[in-house]
Parts: sequence; C-alpha cells; structure tokens
Amino acid sequence: MSSIQSYFAKTMPELEGVLANELTELGATDTVIVNRGVTFSASEDQLYRILLHVRTALRIFVPLATGKVQTEADVYEFVKSINWLDHLSLQKTLAIDCLSFHPTMNHNIFLAQKSKDAIVDQFRDKYGLRPSVSPKDPDVLINIHIAPDGTIVVSLDASGRSLNQRGYRVATGPAPLNEVLAAGLIKMTGWDPLTTFIDPMCGTGTFLIEAALMAKNKAPGLLHDNFGIKRWPNFRQTLWKGLQQEARDMVRKDVDWIFGSDNNERAIDSTIKNLKMARLTKNVRVRVGHVEKIYVPDGTGLIIMNPPYGERMGDQETLQAMYPRIGDMLKRNAKGYTAAILTGDMQFKKMIGLKTSSRSSVLNGKIECDFLQYKIF
Repeated sequence: MSSIQSYFAKTMPELEGVLANELTELGATDTVIVNRGVTFSASEDQLYRILLHVRTALRIFVPLATGKVQTEADVYEFVKSINWLDHLSLQKTLAIDCLSFHPTMNHNIFLAQKSKDAIVDQFRDKYGLRPSVSPKDPDVLINIHIAPDGTIVVSLDASGRSLNQRGYRVATGPAPLNEVLAAGLIKMTGWDPLTTFIDPMCGTGTFLIEAALMAKNKAPGLLHDNFGIKRWPNFRQTLWKGLQQEARDMVRKDVDWIFGSDNNERAIDSTIKNLKMARLTKNVRVRVGHVEKIYVPDGTGLIIMNPPYGERMGDQETLQAMYPRIGDMLKRNAKGYTAAILTGDMQFKKMIGLKTSSRSSVLNGKIECDFLQYKIF
C-alpha cells in the first residue's frame, strides 16, 4: 500500500454531500465538504480506484503546494519554488488552468501565463531547454486556484478531461444533462439499483445510462481510458491494469429493469446511439411514447424526469398545462414508487398536485432548478 496523501475532488453545487459519501465508499478517509468539492485522503492505489469508479466528481486534483500571494510577481515566484522536475520532463507537454477570486489579481489568462513562465524558466535554468505547452491536449494539466484572501493552491489534475465526459455521448439534443449531475441526482433519491428505474422524458438518455451503469455496478471509467494521470512520468501501469480488470470482474450482467421513453422520435434515436456506445442496449428498453402513457411495473422503484422548461424549448403555457396531468399519471400508475423531477420552472411545484417529500436547489448549466421528490402512496 502506497503512502496516504491529500486530494481534492471537484463537483457541482449541491452534490458535495453525495460525492463525500461516494468517496468514503471507495476507500477515501478524512473527507471534508467544501464549496463545490470534497477534500479527502487516500493512498495512490485508492486514488486510481476512485478515478475509475467515481460518478459524481468532475475532476480530481493532487495538491502540490499552498501559500499566500498578493501580486503577479508573487505568483511567479511561488510557482517557480515548486520542484517541477519531479512532475514534468522536457518530453512532456503542459497546460495551466487558473482561476483567481482575488479582488485585484483576477486576470486568469495573464496569471496562467506567469505561472507557465515560472515552470519553463525552471527547466531553462537546469537544462537550457523548456517543455512545450499544449493547451488542448497536455500530458500534464496544472490547476492554480487563488482565493479572495490570496491563498494559492497549485495542483496537478489527475482527471485529464472532465470526468463527466464518460465517452458514451455520441448523439446530443438541445439541452443535454451533465452526466455528473444526472448521477448525483439519482443518488440523492436513494434509489435501490436493483429496482425499477423509469425516465418517461428521457431526451438523449443521460439518466437512463447513468442508472444502468449503477445497476450493472459498472465503473464509468471503463468507458474510456483518457485519464490525465496515465501520462504522468511516475504512472503505475501494472496497478492501473489490475484495477481495470478488478472493475470488469465486478460488472453485473443481467440488468433488465430500466425503461425510457420520449414523445420525440429523434430523441429516442439519439438515446439508442448513446446506449450502443455505452454497451447498454441489452439493459435498457426505450420506446417512443407520451409521458402520460408510460408503463409502470408493480412494485417499487424510481421514476425520474427532466421536463422541458424555460429557455430550453416549447411554449410555456402548453408545458404548464401538462404538469397536473403528470401528477395525475403518477397518482394513478406509480403507487409505491418515488418520483423525482428536475425543473427550471418555479411554477411546477404548485401545479403538479403532489405533496413534495424533499426539495433541493441545483444548477443545470446556468439555470437554477428545483429537484423535487415525491413518495407516491
């Protein structure tokens, strides 16, 4: 077992608690919830496992150094004080993602440029040569965060590309749901992955695919292999391959209780394409159909939906007229189920005609939304 180190997992607003629970289940310790993320401790082995399995993190950062800065010159000197020879080589490319909330030192592009200068100057001083910058596809992605009080944290991004980019979205619609948000909302409902799951307004299938991955116990990291950590100089290939095989051995084969529909035929075509890319066509059944005519098997489970709203599409009056009919359908057909609805229309809660059992505020893109849950008796 490798030594324990501190890490930071970034997520979306309101999913911090869900992520903390998930990290603990994956072996992390000392989890602390902060704004849009969770700090945690783990061994390198556990970090690799978390990267493969985590569903509700956008990125995983490895902090290298923390300090205080008040000027751009301070940033340069602080970044240059880190021993980059341990993390980079002349053969590796780099990129820097900088986010500063400092009141006067807030030009992110300029700060990233100063930080890049500090790193390449360290190599020039040592070798007379410098590593190259690759903004779109770097071998090593460096994250710099500066708080309003000047606290600076410099980290390596172990994720590479954002972890919500699972690799299955080959077809998209007018307002695709972020995969991390979809997984987080499903987890917030407490859904038992061995019970029925229905999305009667499935769009391009994000809820369905995330639920199927959970039901199959399939790590989302098995759908692609583009993790940033794989391109680091000290990447442990043998460990990674072993954890991939361990994850494959955990996959459940016989999942057949996930159902989706949408009254838009093109949306269903897109869902089918995405299911094929995720290798889930045998596990999820979809059809063209109206939300009011969904089939709900006897028993228990989750019905989840993300109705069109606001800027997304459609005439608002027509959409709002549908809300009470959705409520009637649930009362009539879904006894014993939990219903969960993500909506950016603040009138929805008043018009559906059901008593809310829980409500959370979440951001879907830039739209403030309610995530409403109902117990159907």
